Amino acid sequence: MKYLATTSFGMEGILKNECMLQGFTIEQVEAGMVVFSTSLKGMLLANLSLRTAERIFWVLEEKKLYSFDELYDLVVDYPFEDIMPASAKIIVNAKSYRSKLYSLRDLQSITKKAIVDRYRKVRGIRYLDETGKEYSYMLRIEKDHAYLLLDTTGVPLHKRGYRQQHTQAPLRENVAAGLLLLSRYFGKGDFVDPLCGSGTLAIEAALIASDRAPGLKRSFQFEAWNLLDRKENRQLREELESRVKDAAFKVMAMDKDPRAISITKRNAKEAGVPWIESKVADLKDFQAPSKGGTLVTNMPYGERIGSSEEIKELEGLMKEKVLTLETWRKGILSGNPNFSRETGLRASKVRKFYNGQIDTWFYQYEPTKRW
Repeated sequence: MKYLATTSFGMEGILKNECMLQGFTIEQVEAGMVVFSTSLKGMLLANLSLRTAERIFWVLEEKKLYSFDELYDLVVDYPFEDIMPASAKIIVNAKSYRSKLYSLRDLQSITKKAIVDRYRKVRGIRYLDETGKEYSYMLRIEKDHAYLLLDTTGVPLHKRGYRQQHTQAPLRENVAAGLLLLSRYFGKGDFVDPLCGSGTLAIEAALIASDRAPGLKRSFQFEAWNLLDRKENRQLREELESRVKDAAFKVMAMDKDPRAISITKRNAKEAGVPWIESKVADLKDFQAPSKGGTLVTNMPYGERIGSSEEIKELEGLMKEKVLTLETWRKGILSGNPNFSRETGLRASKVRKFYNGQIDTWFYQYEPTKRW
């Protein structure tokens, strides 16, 4: 069976690596998505364990499409009756990129009509009351290549279930995990975020360090369909829970705002990692908490939080207090495309990401000394 996992643009390589580590067969990697093959149980594993994915879609059909008639034929020929009851509540969304078929409203309405017509064709049902469980379909077309998809996830995967409160402009959980994995943080060595906000980076680091699957505390849309045996579902969750271990190194979260630290502690407890070391501390007073490790942080961007003067001051402190750490691997997410040049220290790598609709750049600095 084939599945399509979506992710933030720029995170495809990390998501591909995650899929391979879980034993999935990679079929295709494109901007913002990875297509892989696995079983129904593997699909549950993907939802539970992929840290950088946003949604897991079941690929029902795929084909080059150049007309709405071809779209209708593609959808009406699929045996929906094998996977969905006639009472199902049907939701259809569409996305189109650089394709001849680009009217999203038409794509949605034709797909929905073809699904309904399928039941009339094979079951003689003329009206679907849609009072049952929800099935969300996505028609995704890119360069005329169409995917007919069924959303297995429901609420996006970045909503792990632990963030009960957050500070202004929070980082999405799956993006935070991606930044950590890009920084080659796998729980080996200490971790610190000196501008932790609501604690997302530190919590994701703690989940990695303790080998805790990010989706263990939530459910997924496909679980309501009873496609996967409940016993298998329970056994897989119990197996992943049994892998959780005590972290071998420290995970630390710091912020000068007492409210941010209070929120971080609450969220960490909800995530099952209450052992994170959280404390109120100003970046002006920051010192390396140990001989070496990994530091990843998300700086204010100025669009939602922080004036330009405050950000300039913060960048100066970042240069003085953070970039001078010789034995630490550092990753800084900034809204400033010239951050590396203006701080006078060349980054090892710079990657562009979108945090929501905001352009950001991730500056990575390798340690210059061993510890």
